[in-house]
Amino acid sequence: MIQISKLLENFKTGNYSEQELNDLIDVMQKPLYEEAVGISMKLYWDKCENTVIGDEQRFQRILNEIHHSINIKAKTKTSWTKALYVQFSKVAAFIVIPLIIALCLTIKYQLPTNLATLQNTISVPLGSTSQMDLPDGTHIWLNAGSKLTYPISFVNQSRRIVVLNGEGFFKVKKDTKCPFIVKMNEIDIKVTGTAFNARAYNDEPNVTVALVEGSVILGKQMSENNFKLRSSLHPMEVAILNKANKKITLTKTEDLTKYTAWTEGRTVFDNDPTQIVVEKLEKLYNIQVVIHDKELLQYHFTATFINESLDRALKILSLSSPIQYQIINKKPGINGVYGRRTLVLRKESGMIDRKN
Repeated sequence: MIQISKLLENFKTGNYSEQELNDLIDVMQKPLYEEAVGISMKLYWDKCENTVIGDEQRFQRILNEIHHSINIKAKTKTSWTKALYVQFSKVAAFIVIPLIIALCLTIKYQLPTNLATLQNTISVPLGSTSQMDLPDGTHIWLNAGSKLTYPISFVNQSRRIVVLNGEGFFKVKKDTKCPFIVKMNEIDIKVTGTAFNARAYNDEPNVTVALVEGSVILGKQMSENNFKLRSSLHPMEVAILNKANKKITLTKTEDLTKYTAWTEGRTVFDNDPTQIVVEKLEKLYNIQVVIHDKELLQYHFTATFINESLDRALKILSLSSPIQYQIINKKPGINGVYGRRTLVLRKESGMIDRKN
């Protein structure tokens, strides 16, 4: 077994033996690790800056050795192992450390033959959004407080399965032979190529799917070849699953803006009840909302925010409804970290009170 920590330290200093290098090469040659190491190396290569690092004199010495090797190549026939050793030396200063890190991960997790069992997880903090591309070319926007888990490769798979907790807008790369499945709390989505928005936070009572183009089916992935159908969607349709009673409500709309505007930095409320507004404000501004007067739950709101501060967003909402608010800032804890702010909503008259 290769002592990874020792190898890592030796490669940092350039003090490694030919036997240690051969051990590393032997592991890299195993087909079991080939694809994963390639993927990991590309990820680390993409992160590398174009700035010069390392010992300039050592780089020049390596370059001179390359020139020397070129000059004597026609005269000297080296063994396969020797040639690989020379080639490895050429790029060692740039990729050896990322390669060792990838190898550490490979050995640590003992990669199985089926790379689909290796999962990546992307988590987006509250108050932020993110975009990403999956290995198959599918493009995804992730909203605040969302988490997406997906395999590092879809190669040789009969299905492309991802797991969503939160909100995501998906532009799925079309592949009729390999369906794309989004597993969520209470319900799953199955498509082959389409664009849709899905909101499925574990702490919210409803799951919402809005279809922009293509077609999707809703149900549950029971086994590899068994998807239990519950409903289907066509463009400009919205499905809302009530987690409590398991009932799905389908509606047709002429405008899906309020479901997709967040991907452009806008938050749109269109006659939405207070509960929906509160759920979105909590994720958007990383706050905890307390409704002091339950009568406020009967209100509906229509408004559009474009990168608004919390205070300005609340002022806009208060213009259309008799609500007042109090923002309570948390004090720092022992470690100096501030907790989430609390927003208290009331139905009262008088001046707005803010506690800082």
